[in-house]
Amino acid sequence: MRSILKKIFITTGVFFLINILLLISLKGFNGSNDQHEPKASIDTQINPKLRPLVTSAISHRTLSILPKAHVVLPVVVFGCNRPHALQTHIETLLRIRKDPELHPIIASLDCHDESTIQVAKDFGDKIKAIIELPDLGPIHVPEKFSHMAGYYKISRHYNYSINYVLNTLNYEAVIITEDDLELSPDFLDYFQALYPLLVYDKTLWCISAWNDNGIDKKIVRDSTLLHRTDFFPGLGWLLKKTIWNEIKANWPAGFWDDWMRLPEQRHDRACIRPEISRTAMSPDGKKGVSQGQHYDRYLRKIIKNNDPVDWKSIDISYLLKDQYDLAFQARIDACPIITLSDLDHLNSDMKCAQLRYSNQKEFVIIANTLEIMNDFKSDVPRTAYLGIVQCQHGQTTIYVTSNQRPWKGYGY
Repeated sequence: MRSILKKIFITTGVFFLINILLLISLKGFNGSNDQHEPKASIDTQINPKLRPLVTSAISHRTLSILPKAHVVLPVVVFGCNRPHALQTHIETLLRIRKDPELHPIIASLDCHDESTIQVAKDFGDKIKAIIELPDLGPIHVPEKFSHMAGYYKISRHYNYSINYVLNTLNYEAVIITEDDLELSPDFLDYFQALYPLLVYDKTLWCISAWNDNGIDKKIVRDSTLLHRTDFFPGLGWLLKKTIWNEIKANWPAGFWDDWMRLPEQRHDRACIRPEISRTAMSPDGKKGVSQGQHYDRYLRKIIKNNDPVDWKSIDISYLLKDQYDLAFQARIDACPIITLSDLDHLNSDMKCAQLRYSNQKEFVIIANTLEIMNDFKSDVPRTAYLGIVQCQHGQTTIYVTSNQRPWKGYGY
């Protein structure tokens, strides 16, 4: 009997000891995971203005679903009869380009200007191709726009060359730029980094390098800060083949950029834009078809980024619509509502404020006071997202916010 009890005692003790060791090892395993598991990069790389409003769990998921893209993105430089502008622009592209295979340069030239064509030819094999617009027949310009025939020539030029690059040369996307634009050092890296976002997020339809309100005192000096916008900016932008093939059949005879801003093309989709522009208008921009419209008051004052940015280390998943909208609205809701008369008396500690408008007339008054662009295209103010335009006023971020609550859309 004593022998049996002894065996039971020993067996029970061994079983109890094994369970204790097992529990200790499990606890140690979990603790080790907590200690060494890498944190989601959104916690350290995302812009600090958005970090408190986004969780690392969401970041892990979105980072895994954004495609890894090493896609070839050709750069098409549109030019006409400004040889110096084309020379300077392509030289800049060659200087900032790291991989000729990844970013082949294509010069697309209208006007049949011999000096400009020769500039392109002089680059030899440093550029991939030269498109000389063929004779497509006479331009048909409505009589009331007879003084704006240049806009119709530009629209035809864009139509021919974009389609040629995407559907004849068969690239998946294209970076579109113009010879009168200055470029930031990270211009190409910026588009390469954001291309996966454009592919994944179907609520986006373009990536732009331009901030219409990118005047020095109206921006945050943060070279990594990006935004969603309902306004098509252009002036250095990335277009996917799928979007082009969706819209090309109805491409307009003139004023293509305003046509892009129509609801029939946009379909409530947004673009990504930077806080600090990746393009700026060179003095050659004053000599173009627009005859320098907005140049002295706004365009020449837009500054471009000159800081190096390691875009491969930046988490851009916060720009996905589901994440961005929640953070964007929460950030604005946390800001007090002020009036125009309060602008001259803002406390330096006030980080943000809202100025409310009920109609376009009120928006124009506010915009003029803030010295930002005041016009609308298809009822959308420049840089607006969900009816909201933001800019800096001293140390305070001002959100020019529609009184429409909840937001129903533009034109209501």
